[in-house]
Amino acid sequence: MEGVVAGLLAGCSGVFAVLMARAVRQGQAAGPSRRALTLAGGVAITALAGIGSGLAALFWPEATVDGVPLAAEIPLVCVFLAAILYLPALLRPPQRRDALARLRVGLDTLGVWASIMYVGWLLLFAFGERRGASITALVFGGGAIAVAAVTGVHALRHRAALQWCGTAAAFSLTGLTALVIARDFPGQANAVIAGLAAAGAIIVAAGGLWYGSVRLAPETRPVPPPGSESSASFPLLGLLILGGALATIYHLISGGRVDSLSIMLGAVALTAVAVREWVSATVLRRQAGHLTDQGNRLRSLMFGSTEVAMILDANLAVRWQSPAAARQFGLSDQEVLGRTVSMLVHPEQVEAVHAYLTERMAQPRATALTVRLRDGFGRWRETEWTTTGADPAEPGYTLVVHIRDVTNTHDLEQALSQVTHLDPQTGLANWEGLLRAADLIPDAAAMIVVELGGLTAVGDVHGRDLAEVVLVEAARRLRSRVGDADVPARLTETRFAVLTHCGAIRAQLMAAQLVNALSAPYMAGRTVAHLSAWAGLADLTAENGTDEVIRRASLALRSVRSGPPGAIEWYETEMETRLLRRSTLEQDLPGALERGEIDLSYQPIVELPSRRPAGVEAVPEWRHPALGLVPVEELLTLAEGLGLLTQLGNGVLRRACRLLAGWRRQHGELWLAVNIRPRELVDPAFQAGLQTALEEHDLPHSALVLEIAEQHLSDVRDEAHQPPVEDLSAALGRLRAQGVRAAVDNFGTGPTTLSRLRILPIDQLKIDREVFDPALSFRQPGAVMDVAVTLGKRLGLEVVAQGLEDGADLDAAQSAGCRLGQGNLLGRPMPAERLEALLDQHHDTERR
Repeated sequence: MEGVVAGLLAGCSGVFAVLMARAVRQGQAAGPSRRALTLAGGVAITALAGIGSGLAALFWPEATVDGVPLAAEIPLVCVFLAAILYLPALLRPPQRRDALARLRVGLDTLGVWASIMYVGWLLLFAFGERRGASITALVFGGGAIAVAAVTGVHALRHRAALQWCGTAAAFSLTGLTALVIARDFPGQANAVIAGLAAAGAIIVAAGGLWYGSVRLAPETRPVPPPGSESSASFPLLGLLILGGALATIYHLISGGRVDSLSIMLGAVALTAVAVREWVSATVLRRQAGHLTDQGNRLRSLMFGSTEVAMILDANLAVRWQSPAAARQFGLSDQEVLGRTVSMLVHPEQVEAVHAYLTERMAQPRATALTVRLRDGFGRWRETEWTTTGADPAEPGYTLVVHIRDVTNTHDLEQALSQVTHLDPQTGLANWEGLLRAADLIPDAAAMIVVELGGLTAVGDVHGRDLAEVVLVEAARRLRSRVGDADVPARLTETRFAVLTHCGAIRAQLMAAQLVNALSAPYMAGRTVAHLSAWAGLADLTAENGTDEVIRRASLALRSVRSGPPGAIEWYETEMETRLLRRSTLEQDLPGALERGEIDLSYQPIVELPSRRPAGVEAVPEWRHPALGLVPVEELLTLAEGLGLLTQLGNGVLRRACRLLAGWRRQHGELWLAVNIRPRELVDPAFQAGLQTALEEHDLPHSALVLEIAEQHLSDVRDEAHQPPVEDLSAALGRLRAQGVRAAVDNFGTGPTTLSRLRILPIDQLKIDREVFDPALSFRQPGAVMDVAVTLGKRLGLEVVAQGLEDGADLDAAQSAGCRLGQGNLLGRPMPAERLEALLDQHHDTERR
């Protein structure tokens, strides 16, 4: 019965074969598909061998094939079949070894096979019955195990995957061989333990083959040079030799003897180990001699060079310097050797030099760094440092640094820059200086253009002298927050630029730091001046000149210049199209307003339980003859930028109120919602137009709801762009006293705080769909929706679920306790005629 359990347990490994085959079919195998499919076949054969052996032991325990029990014959045949599948899969791709490496692999294979044979023969056949099936499995299986194990250990290409697959295949073949031997000796006391152990080994091996062939992607790193692979000095046969020694001791203690074949196999294993270690030592000596020769040649070349060269160790300490160090900089070996290189550079550059050298040691690249170096006479010299990789005698642990004196060149460049390339007022580079710097710095990565706002007002209010003081301080802040290799410049009266080596992420961070620094208050005597700042960025490419890059960065700056201070934007190819579109719309919008080309659509706001329309939102629409339909948010932004927001809002109110008056006469207490901006709300002209529209059509003030988007409430922080929150609160308070209600639109998409909701006299919260739709929110939508509704009710606000698109949205809103809803599910924005038909339909339904 134990044999049946062991066989069926081994058959469980077939699950991994199915997983491997499915991964190949679905294209999910990380490694080569052919290897995974072939190994899956080997695992399947091994699983079938276990199942077949278990069934044979259960139903035909006495059956034999040429004197071999059927339960042993089935896994014996499968040993050959599995090896035929495993070994070709492991031997691909070819490893491209030299002659000595191939010899070492062959010796390891021979040694592993001889060790397996020695241990197996000694424990099974030295003084017991010799059975042909077990001997055949041990001879052939041991050879296949040796090839699989050595192939995995010595893999150079696809190393990690082949190590897993080779070890697992060897383990699988070991389990299959043990299963044959256990079934060939059914009467032995240890046969049951051997069979169960073999089944466990087969299952573990199948899991290893699945992981190595499906989950591990082949490495793309370069193949190590001959003799330098990690297995060159690893005592591969140490464990097997130790196992053989323990088996010999056990055998002798048990009263056995060592026959001639066992002696021969042990001698073969020991000889293979000895020869293999001799070959490994020879390879390592040749490699060490080659590296020493390369290092000596490098030093001989550096000895006669006029350029200073230093070799640094892993701690960035100087291990060797060329004789030119004494001639060029007066640095003797006693002063330099053994000291860290940071002791030679200026204190302000220690961190930069340390980071540069550490990065180059990990990933050598041909880039230069300008460093101020103290020579042997105590003077600071301008030098240029480059790296050429590691010392060939000690690769991976050293770094060769070349140092060139550029003091005279640097002084000359400074003199020329002061005359032709510097702004005399700020000391920054001017436009010509920036173009020149871009030519001299081919590896610059980005251009940052910063605009200062409010400088002219400082001059008008406090005088020209104070404005100049503020300008010089702004230039100082700019200079202090860029890197040593970056170039700050002044382009116009209020516009600056920075040519930087930083990539996109670091350039974005630098731009944010510059904007924050330039926006901080300026102290000049007893006067405090405040400026605003914006930034635009563009990448430097080989295809575009510096003028073009500055133009692109300026376009990016223009796209955010009309927004709140502190905004930062990267140039995109679509930006020019957007700016052209905006310019066209800005030119045509005033005429469209005068000609009455702004249409209105209406979207119902319904009571969720009864689906009865309770209100309607008026949405302005403008269909441009060339650009098509302009979204409402873009339309309102354009009108606000052109100062036409009040004109647009009054027009929307007059037309919507006229229709609302007729609808209310037929459909009761219907109310109207319109979108406004904070600046529009505090405009006296808009407030007067609101009163006129309501009085003309005899509408109560409670019939009007003014909606303010949450993102605009969060922007009421800068008087230049939005009114202060106090003014907004006062305007809403006056309207509420008259009966006009207010709503926060798109609630949940901005940073509106609870304190602001308490300050502002708000009557409604229109909760955005992002709050309750799982596909749009990373949060728990139900919990967030419940919190939003609870918050609204505690503040005495009416809650509207906005953006209902499907039944799931409707269920979420009703479950949270929302009484009102709005969205395409309940009615899309529609012309007035269709809304009237919808209202009539609901009215007729209620009457019935």
